[in-house]
Amino acid sequence: MQINPIQWQSLTLRYPFAEQSERVKFFDFQEKTQQAIDQFIASGFGSALILKTETFPEFLAEIEGYFASENIETITKTEFNRNGLFGYRLYLDKENRTETVEGAIQQAHHKVLILNINSLLLDITQWDKLKQALLFGHYEQPALNAVPTLSPTIESQFKLVLVGSRDDISTLATYDDSLYQFSQYAEIESYLMLDEENIQQWGDYVQSASQVHTHKQFSSEGLNQFLHNYIRESESQELISISPTLLKKHLLGINNFYPENAVFDDIQGYFDYLEQQSAVLNQYVLQDILNNQQYIETEDETVGQINGLSVVEFDGIPHSFGEPLRISCNVQYGDGEIHDIERKVELGGNIHSKGIIIAQSCLSNLLELPTQLPFSASLAFEQSYGEIDGDSSSLAIFCVLISALTKLPLPQSLAVTGSIDQFGNVLSVGGVNQKIEGFFNICEARGLTGKQGVIIPTVCLSHLSLKQSILDAVKDGKFTIWAVSDVFEAIEILLQRQFYDEDLSDEKAQKSPTKEKESIFSLVHQGIENHPEETSARFWLNFYKWFKRH
Repeated sequence: MQINPIQWQSLTLRYPFAEQSERVKFFDFQEKTQQAIDQFIASGFGSALILKTETFPEFLAEIEGYFASENIETITKTEFNRNGLFGYRLYLDKENRTETVEGAIQQAHHKVLILNINSLLLDITQWDKLKQALLFGHYEQPALNAVPTLSPTIESQFKLVLVGSRDDISTLATYDDSLYQFSQYAEIESYLMLDEENIQQWGDYVQSASQVHTHKQFSSEGLNQFLHNYIRESESQELISISPTLLKKHLLGINNFYPENAVFDDIQGYFDYLEQQSAVLNQYVLQDILNNQQYIETEDETVGQINGLSVVEFDGIPHSFGEPLRISCNVQYGDGEIHDIERKVELGGNIHSKGIIIAQSCLSNLLELPTQLPFSASLAFEQSYGEIDGDSSSLAIFCVLISALTKLPLPQSLAVTGSIDQFGNVLSVGGVNQKIEGFFNICEARGLTGKQGVIIPTVCLSHLSLKQSILDAVKDGKFTIWAVSDVFEAIEILLQRQFYDEDLSDEKAQKSPTKEKESIFSLVHQGIENHPEETSARFWLNFYKWFKRH
């Protein structure tokens, strides 16, 4: 098996956006929602539509705009109370008369009433009366004080659209389990599944919005830089934001950042500025590592020590940052328990513990051990003083266990991220761009040697949208990115050995640099057989030897 690093050309993503663009609106991406609204419009009064959506003004304006394009009048209320919704009657004693104040329902007579579910939930009993007004077409207007005359019945012929988050919709549906007996449901999508067919449409959408908000256009290079940063936000080359709120924010920000530009061509400085504004705490962490206050090696080799990659999120700060973590492992032949030091001191979360248990199970499975592990191990995330969670370190944990068992040193110039399953497959993780950049920043500050790099899951290649400095370093051979699909590939990169003894009969295998070296499997089993066991462990060793003979 021969594994090659990722070439720099594979790390870049560019589209040849057309110079001439067509007008594209947000609702052009909402085909399913358009269909649901069209069905809703065709229905009679008393109909209801539940729309899962953001409730920012731009989203609501797009919804109102679609109804307006179909010549349907709407009344939108994002904040309201019972009196504002139903209106009220008030008796003025000195004037001996009754005053009536219209509510939103009366204003929406023969129209569509759009309400924010969150405001409705502030007094959930409003829903019961609103539901009656919608389904029965009339209701009695409440009185604020003692009114000497009977309340007249208010006719309420309207249609209702309820907008809100998934949580708010769930709360309302829990309160009224009959909600979907008379209501339709649809979702307004804030993200677009990007492909070759709609990438130009997305570019036209950005151009159309830019013309509205700034009266300027993007060049093809500017659109590619815009796309690059949207991919960083979504962590996917196939899924990017189409939020009109976020788009408006960036367009106005870019226009303010480059006020003299007639065309937006090179806009990366704007997005770099946004990250730098959030990077103060990250700079402190980087400086601690460079001053050796936090010990991270990026050169030489060490047994039982590996650089894992993590993402740090500071409360209240909009951008997350990558940070390497030194993971260490000591092995003693014993009762088969792996001691997770983070968990024992209650700094490790449940998913973190799950990752370690999976790494242990994977190790037992791949080493074909007939019973429990014949050794004990202690795992620590060195100099971590806060809670650690997530399973993205399970590949690194597996590799550092192998290193401690075989006494083979791991290169400290490589950092590892990836989740694994019990069969050794390397699975996807989040924050891969930030993780790579966090380790690269340290290596660059200390001086790039050409031996430094990272190992990431192959399935995360579609997440990549790296900074230009990293692309340049990869292009110049100063930094390396490896992609692996299983633990065998990771072990071969790190330890320059194959995991199993294999029949290397083909020509490519004969040239493999790992051919003459003893396999990991053989080294581990030799260590188990040759190690002088304590009396408490002799039974396992004798059973193991008997198992091999039979």
